[in-house]
Amino acid sequence: MGPGLGQAGSVVSDPMPPHAAPDPRRLVLADYPHHREIPARFADMDLQRHINNVAIASFYEDGRATLNMRLFGEDLITRRRDFRFVVLESRMRYLSEAPYPATYVVGAAVTRIGSSSAEYGMGLFHDGTCVGLCDSIIVHMTDAGPTPIPPERRALMEAYQLG
Repeated sequence: MGPGLGQAGSVVSDPMPPHAAPDPRRLVLADYPHHREIPARFADMDLQRHINNVAIASFYEDGRATLNMRLFGEDLITRRRDFRFVVLESRMRYLSEAPYPATYVVGAAVTRIGSSSAEYGMGLFHDGTCVGLCDSIIVHMTDAGPTPIPPERRALMEAYQLG
């Protein structure tokens, strides 16, 4: 972790305390403004014919990355820019088994916007049922380190808050 990143994360409240019941909106795909369909591959399966935890983490990563591209431009990854968002923390919660073969949908939304960090909440859905949740804290960075999220980026993020 780079200098200042821990400090940026230290002011963040715990969005999904262990063993607490999830926010009911998090269990409904329609409440997420961004959806990403992901077909599970054979290589994503574990010995119990479930999607393994590493694959599930990559599904959430894909949901987070495509939400960023929707917010900040489809060319976000390839164009030169003066900012970036880095992941400070990701927490996953498994709600039920994720079978193979299947196609999944990651629902993604902005669930909190701070001064220099934000949080994305994601749900993993199989046949309309939420099988897992992920919360990721991201930090707005420039070459100078963590910096406040400018008003124009904040406005884009506000438009993608959880329904």
